[in-house]
Amino acid sequence: MNGPAGPPNGSSPRQVPPVSLTPYPDGPVVLRGPFQLVDAGGAPVRTRRRAVALCRCGRSRLGSLCDGTHRSAGFRAPGGAPRRIPPVVTVPLRVDYR
Repeated sequence: MNGPAGPPNGSSPRQVPPVSLTPYPDGPVVLRGPFQLVDAGGAPVRTRRRAVALCRCGRSRLGSLCDGTHRSAGFRAPGGAPRRIPPVVTVPLRVDYR
């Protein structure tokens, strides 16, 4: 008996992992997966990472990217379960790489 038809040469189809957004208690929102981050004007933001922490406290010196300032600022917010989201994420980024 033959198995189900698959890709040639016995290779498996490449599955793209989902993109997820996870709010951490008293901390950032972490974006994971093969995402593309774009600013409010639609310009791509290069991250070179498969996970990025986005600031929720508004005090990061890295603009919209988390730098850990939420700890010393006493930021409080609930966490939550990861949610699957579309692979292109538009956020009003303020990014200062100096």
